[in-house]
Amino acid sequence: MNMATSQDYRKSVIAASDEIKDIFCEPCVGDGKQIEAEGFCVDCSEYLCGQCYNSHGRFKAFKHHVLQDKKNMPIDVTGIGVLDVCVEKCSKHPTKVTEYFCRSCDTLGCSACITTNHRQCQNVDHVPDIVIDLENNEEFKTFAGYFDKKLTVLKERKDKINSRKTELEEMKKQAKAELKKQRDEINKFFDHLENEMDKEITDIDKNNKDTLKSASDRCNIINDELYKMKTAIEKNRKNGQKCELFIKMKRSKGEIEKLDSQFKMLYEESKVQRYKLVQSAQIEEIMKNTTEICRMLTAKLVSEIDVSSSKDKGKPRITGISVVQRHYLAVTDDENKAVKITDTRNGGVISEISLDCNSVLSVTNVKSDQIIVSLICYEPMLQCNLLTLSVSASGALSKGNVIATRGSASNVVCIVQHLYLLRWDYIEVLDLHGKILRTIGLDHTILPSMAISPDKKTIYITNHDNNFVKSMTLDGKVTATYKDKDLEHPWGVTVDDEGFVYVRSKGGIHQLTKFCTKVQIILDDVIGGSITHSGTNNILYVGEMGKVKVYELK
Repeated sequence: MNMATSQDYRKSVIAASDEIKDIFCEPCVGDGKQIEAEGFCVDCSEYLCGQCYNSHGRFKAFKHHVLQDKKNMPIDVTGIGVLDVCVEKCSKHPTKVTEYFCRSCDTLGCSACITTNHRQCQNVDHVPDIVIDLENNEEFKTFAGYFDKKLTVLKERKDKINSRKTELEEMKKQAKAELKKQRDEINKFFDHLENEMDKEITDIDKNNKDTLKSASDRCNIINDELYKMKTAIEKNRKNGQKCELFIKMKRSKGEIEKLDSQFKMLYEESKVQRYKLVQSAQIEEIMKNTTEICRMLTAKLVSEIDVSSSKDKGKPRITGISVVQRHYLAVTDDENKAVKITDTRNGGVISEISLDCNSVLSVTNVKSDQIIVSLICYEPMLQCNLLTLSVSASGALSKGNVIATRGSASNVVCIVQHLYLLRWDYIEVLDLHGKILRTIGLDHTILPSMAISPDKKTIYITNHDNNFVKSMTLDGKVTATYKDKDLEHPWGVTVDDEGFVYVRSKGGIHQLTKFCTKVQIILDDVIGGSITHSGTNNILYVGEMGKVKVYELK
């Protein structure tokens, strides 16, 4: 290791010492005296005269301060009374100053650290030497720019939170208006039910406001922390304290990681529970058997299921989910080329099987204990293989037969013992042995996803590129089309037992009637494409990267 001597390193700090005169003892200057400095205290960052220097270490509070005599003390070359020198103590050697940086280990240290732990390292530099051109250092530019970038992102999130406050009021206004309308139509007999529903609206609204207030408070905390760090950095930059800037940059990694973690928490905390009131299906017989004055359609997050496992080679990427055996979820993980079974009652992967393919796409039920997974293979030619898997009562997976089909596909559903395979611009209908029965032509290129209605008579297809959803009969007759300004790049689609359709879109999930008319955007700020419904307990399962979010529907 080509380490220079301490005398060599001191040159970068005292290069202009011959030109600087009359450095006075700072404590004495405070008392109105001008006495030439004979030393320097690193901890106090003050020059000391001979008497103050000799007595400094005698006080108990200053006992462990690092002192430098006149020969070794730094010289103020900035001309503004602020020293650009290393003054922070070493965390491992309290009597030493952190003034070295090992490029090989990306580690700061004092002279003792370098001598002890970095003797064999080839790239050890003195901090004052390497900060001369710090402002042009790419790492420092990234470090300094981090705060402006994050403050911008924070402002955007805060603006979104504020806009949602207005949105909450509008939702509440619409819900209460619908409630009043229904109340007027069915007479005063329903006063009690009106009060119950009003309370539920108010409770959800209060929870939403509390959620946004918590998120807003977190914004303020992050904002204060960012400004605090940014102010300290700007002060150092203004004063030319490049050593301090460099050390702060290196030591701020942990704080920055915490801030990034806070940003992630802020993203989750700023979500609200969406809802809308609609007319109850019981309204015609309301005097006989109803227990509610309106129907509240909402989705409440109740849990998350992590689909990662010890066999994973990368972070899971969910491409398809389907309920099997009532309480299990079959999940396709494209990143790890695997099919996994999770137990919805307690979470976690209980069985999995790895597949030899290039992509793992969708999964659909064939029977209560059987699923079919669509796979893409490039060799020996481009083909979509449909793999049958059995799921035992304990959740164990076992392979069945494979149906090989040429070309690409994105989704498969089973309808009355027939497989409907979604191709680029048509649907291919096969029996369970792979025999092609017929094809259904489509007037647009589709490819993303499709779902079947509870009565097995209607297919819903999303068009990712043209931003619409279509419903059609089993023979391909289009019955309805849904388009909306907020429907961007729709992907996954599912249908609940009542016939409500749920469509994944960029940033939100649209809830539609069975006739493809909009009910509401029931969830927003959701990322991903896979989605399915469980009629066992009216649950919506939404895949987001490596986790499945579980929403209770009302």
